[in-house]
Amino acid sequence: MSYNNIGLSTPRGSGTSGYITRNVSHIKPRGPPVQPGRDFEDGSELAKDAWRKEPAKEIAEHDLKRQIEVKCMELRDQLEDEGVDEDEIEKRVGYLRESLAKRSSSTPARRSQQRRL
Repeated sequence: MSYNNIGLSTPRGSGTSGYITRNVSHIKPRGPPVQPGRDFEDGSELAKDAWRKEPAKEIAEHDLKRQIEVKCMELRDQLEDEGVDEDEIEKRVGYLRESLAKRSSSTPARRSQQRRL
């Protein structure tokens, strides 16, 4: 009852049926691993592109808006500590928010995204 010299020569006296199972936990190698940044033999740069993934536009926009709001909150905290009137705080924070939004929309990367739309 052995296959390729694996298993029992006879199941007699072993308390088993002699059935041979394969090792399911063994992971077979799937070929050479693709290393990032290495060109393939035919000149394509598929390996580079496989490891480089562009972040989602929505996530980038959200991160930009969050950075603007953080700067606005820092200004608000500073003005509140100085004892500035609430109306003046709202006015200055609104101006800062508008100027940061205009500056962020005028960056070259942002303009190229708007052209694609």
